[in-house]
Amino acid sequence: MPPLALPGGEAALEVTLHPSYLAKSYYPAGLIRELGLHHLGSRAVHIVPDKVVAARAEESGKAQPAPVLYLAGDADRLIEFSNAAGRWAPRDDDVGDAFRRIESVTVPGRDRLKKLSSRFEGRDSIPMEVVLHNPDEVGNSEVILTFAKFMRSLEVSFDLNRQRQAGGLAFLPIIAPRDRLDDVLNFSFLRVLREAPRIVPFDPVARSVGRAFPVTVSTEEAVAPDLSVAIFDGGLPDAHGLDRWVSVHDAPGVGAPIASAQGHGLAVTSSFLFGPLSHGQPLARPYANVDHWRVYGDTDSGSDFEAFDILDRIEAVLTSRRYDFINISLGPDYSIDDDDVSPWTARLDQILAAGETVATIACGNNGERDRGNGLHRIQPPSDGVNMLAVGASDGFGSDWKRAPYSAFGPGRSPGYVKPDFLAFGGSHGTPFLALSSVSPHAASGTMGTSFAAPVAMRSGAGVRAQFSEPLWAPAVKALLVHHANGDEADRLETGWGFLSHGLGDLVLCDDYEAHIVYQRQMPTTGAVRLYLPVPDGLSGMVEIKATFCFYCEVDPEDAINYTRAGLDIQFRPDTTTLPAPYYKGSKLITPSVPAADGFFSAKNFYATEHMQRDDAQKWETTLSRSKNKRASSLSQPAFDVSYVAREHGHGGRRSANMKFALALTIRNRSAKDLYDRVIVSSGNRLQAMRPRAGVQVPVRLPK
Repeated sequence: MPPLALPGGEAALEVTLHPSYLAKSYYPAGLIRELGLHHLGSRAVHIVPDKVVAARAEESGKAQPAPVLYLAGDADRLIEFSNAAGRWAPRDDDVGDAFRRIESVTVPGRDRLKKLSSRFEGRDSIPMEVVLHNPDEVGNSEVILTFAKFMRSLEVSFDLNRQRQAGGLAFLPIIAPRDRLDDVLNFSFLRVLREAPRIVPFDPVARSVGRAFPVTVSTEEAVAPDLSVAIFDGGLPDAHGLDRWVSVHDAPGVGAPIASAQGHGLAVTSSFLFGPLSHGQPLARPYANVDHWRVYGDTDSGSDFEAFDILDRIEAVLTSRRYDFINISLGPDYSIDDDDVSPWTARLDQILAAGETVATIACGNNGERDRGNGLHRIQPPSDGVNMLAVGASDGFGSDWKRAPYSAFGPGRSPGYVKPDFLAFGGSHGTPFLALSSVSPHAASGTMGTSFAAPVAMRSGAGVRAQFSEPLWAPAVKALLVHHANGDEADRLETGWGFLSHGLGDLVLCDDYEAHIVYQRQMPTTGAVRLYLPVPDGLSGMVEIKATFCFYCEVDPEDAINYTRAGLDIQFRPDTTTLPAPYYKGSKLITPSVPAADGFFSAKNFYATEHMQRDDAQKWETTLSRSKNKRASSLSQPAFDVSYVAREHGHGGRRSANMKFALALTIRNRSAKDLYDRVIVSSGNRLQAMRPRAGVQVPVRLPK
């Protein structure tokens, strides 16, 4: 390899482990130390292993998910070891065992170049996005400076001013001649080389449908003006007339406004303020005021690298102030890749990791593209684990379906269930009605996930605005997922289901049911026990629905081990009784904790072809499931929740501020007054949530 392709004389390797060794406990730390290597990142690959171990015998001949570790070390030492490998003797058995887990070792190959579209077919030089392993995480690291020298030697132009870092990855743009792309791939620390994405905030599916009709804007103040909300979009037309609730800001560096972008911004803002409009009906009262940040301007439409600039503008705002809710209905136009993350996803997940903000993201209108090549899958940044990916339904009645244009999953793992849910986004038969002009105001039909996302944010803001108790972002996220109604068989297309835009459907309890919300900050040591308030005297079956959500730090360079935190959740139906002693072989085992009953299972959570290993689901930031139990089997039931941590796929420190929430529903047909009985029987452990002063209690929408 050319010397300039080896920063600091180091080379990168792709080390694929056997599929049986996915869990963090199998990370070959000792082997890596003995060989003088260091970790760069990881990803997943599906392989048919050369040898099948007994536990995986039933998978013989089938492709299985395996971890690929990116490791780096001194190039000369690697060559020496390669020549001496046949005579190598590890210093201890653990290192030898780790070596035996390796399926293959290669240098990074041409698969790092992602498929090119026809967008730049007529150009000799192609704008590309480069992703580099940059473990030093500094702007002028040896990796970056060596890459710059290497690009100069190839006569490839680059822009270090647009370089952005996320974890151990650096993202930067280049413009490379077609016949130089293979030469660029020679750089050892290059992770991905892909076509620079374009921004499509105004997808053609969002065109007007039907005839416009006049709308009278109300003069009511927002229900909860203390909530802070932001929309990042194309701006609003002059004299928009929404000044009572909306403050318009230009993000740093944005160009002059574009009329089509302002029209899109008006419809998105209308969707949040008023929800879907109806002919002849007064506008709904806004739940909160909103800052509308214009992040798209005339300089972006002709730029090859507008995705870099627009992300910078959003990031500048989010790192300078805190919002309770944000909505993004624009983003880079490419479907997610299991191998890697977009800079949009990585940076926003990092910014939102503290769990202070509910972020709703439109998942994209590419649902009718080629499924065979995965072009139908959700688009960044909706694949983030600290965000809510919102798809679009074609209606909001009981016969709703995923709108054909709405992108769908699966997402990566973690973040497998994507979109998180659907909200009404409109269709030709039932268009989404939103403001389309000002002075005077008029509305017309449109459709797109761009409008479903702010409707979902409106629902979240409505939940927060309803109660005097402050609900954390994980609790709001958990409640939205919890109340989404869907079928497990359709999970890849609809996520957790369809989210009603009626506030009453989200905050009221029907007869025979009680909704409970827990929100906690996980301790740095020990576990948390959450008792389920099942009152005495119930008969028959008790339905328990539980939804856990948490926010966490991420490792962008580790696509297969992206989240740094997980929850180990044990459901104990009877915490008052210990199981009887039993023998395991010749050894007598005396249990010290109540028996656990599996509630969340990887086999129920993942599709057959995906990772169904024992610990897969614990790293998901959202888990939801229903289970029926006999009332007679429940005695002070509880969830025991442990906090597990990792960094780069192996053991890591616990964050001191990880927040999580549990939304819980209990139903039993023998107790019409179940809610009141739960309040009475729970003692002081639970408090009834009180409506905010002066806020009218909502009603449920008719089914």
